Amino acid sequence: MQKRNLISAASMLTAATLAAAILTGCGGGGGGGSSQTQSGTGSGGTSTPVTPANATDPYTGSPATGTATAQISGQVVSGPTTGATVMAYALNADGTNGTAIGSAVTDASGAFTMTLTQAPTGMIRLVATGGTFTSEADSSTQKNVSMELVAPYVTTTLNSFVITPLTHYASQRISYLASQGKTLLQAYATASSAALQLVTGTDVIDSTNRTHGGVDYLSIVPGSTQDTLNSYSDALTGLEYYGVKYDLPSHTTLRILVATTLAGQDNVTDQNGQPVNVGQWSAGTFDETQAPTVATMTGGISVQDGVTSIVQQMDAVVACNSGDHASFYARFPLATGQSDYLDTSTCATYTSNMNTIKAKITTNNRGKFQG
Repeated sequence: MQKRNLISAASMLTAATLAAAILTGCGGGGGGGSSQTQSGTGSGGTSTPVTPANATDPYTGSPATGTATAQISGQVVSGPTTGATVMAYALNADGTNGTAIGSAVTDASGAFTMTLTQAPTGMIRLVATGGTFTSEADSSTQKNVSMELVAPYVTTTLNSFVITPLTHYASQRISYLASQGKTLLQAYATASSAALQLVTGTDVIDSTNRTHGGVDYLSIVPGSTQDTLNSYSDALTGLEYYGVKYDLPSHTTLRILVATTLAGQDNVTDQNGQPVNVGQWSAGTFDETQAPTVATMTGGISVQDGVTSIVQQMDAVVACNSGDHASFYARFPLATGQSDYLDTSTCATYTSNMNTIKAKITTNNRGKFQG
């Protein structure tokens, strides 16, 4: 009886050993066999590595093109901003910043390169703080306080990012929309599409690819050959002339623009209908806690409308002086049945308006102090 039990036990052990050997040969069983199968390096492994799908493109609803990468580069541009610190963060589902995954400092041209701690599998936010730039409007030195950019994905087809006032607006609005219950994909598409014509009206940035412009514009350097009709450059210059018109530091112009457009409104109040303080100069510094409000400063005209008007008048003056009206109407199309309105009288009005703004350059505080 005892002998039969021993034989039976031995038979069971042999069967178990054989089964384990079969499982190992097939790549099953413990961690060693599993690892070999996933890596494809085991003697019996036949499968290939599994590559995670890229983050979703918010405009196509499909995985983004290219291969995930940890290498990114770009520029910080109101004008080229030197000495700015650029931090990269993973983006949380509620639009807030997650883990920091990289940092860099911009050079004299505003450029930076960065190796992230990992190739992102979702959206990231770049935050540029500090640094200075020369204003395109009055050649004054302006300081950068903070500008942001949200990238929907980072792959070999999208890893160059230009951080500007318009990407900052989009980033801030993405966070707002996410806080209101929108998904990040919904928030991104809404905010970035709006950024393309926030202060240029019909003069849309990246107008050659309207179906994907809200992603493609992230890599466009304002004023470059990619900047269709110079729309992007015009937008940034218009913001600077708005600062000249009201003697505001550039970062204040950006702050009040975002505050009065955050919820998609075109107004002189914030998203809750509350007045937005502008601030005033005091002993060489700009105190943003002080009056006036946007409504008082502008007489009820929104910041968005004010900048858009300046952009249109800037372009009109160029068209009047050059005689190239066609390029102007490519930006600001005539209504059906409307004829060329850039006559002598209209050109004189636009020129006078721009000259009035430029006349403030010599007496403005923004040209004397970094507010």
